[in-house]
Amino acid sequence: MRHEVSTIRRALRCALLWALTVTAACGTSGATSAFVSDRPTASPTSAHTFKPEVTKPTVSQAPLPAPTHVKWAIDHSDQPGRHIFELHYDGSAMGFRVVDDAGRLVIVLPIAGSGIFGPETCMAVAKTGTDTATWVGVDEATYEDLLVHAASYRVEVETIGHGTVTLPLVDTGCRRS
Repeated sequence: MRHEVSTIRRALRCALLWALTVTAACGTSGATSAFVSDRPTASPTSAHTFKPEVTKPTVSQAPLPAPTHVKWAIDHSDQPGRHIFELHYDGSAMGFRVVDDAGRLVIVLPIAGSGIFGPETCMAVAKTGTDTATWVGVDEATYEDLLVHAASYRVEVETIGHGTVTLPLVDTGCRRS
């Protein structure tokens, strides 16, 4: 019996030691002490002694050449009542906003991913030099509006390192709708 009591006491001591170790390591929140927060938590002792240190310097990308022209074209879409509105441009950009003469937003074009465009499409025909292109699907009403008003539209180009530049929207004359 004495041996069993000794074993039980030893087990209780181990459990108590384990619980104290876990509590000390985790603190009252239960999070491990190795956790690093984006924001330091204020405490009465650390509020006056905390000094932020730059551990990862900010990196900014060098500016890339901004577009100097933006041209548009329309390609056929396999979806009824839809068309593919394309912007062909030189330089580098992160996105485009087509605006009317009053500055109202008409169409937003992000940089498009890949697509399959054959040699008969405006995507291939309207490309000149080192131009690249982006595209977005538009409905019939937007397509009709482009045909009538595009000559008065401008394109706000979100550049890489040059802010936003505004360019005229130039018609390639290519229509494959």
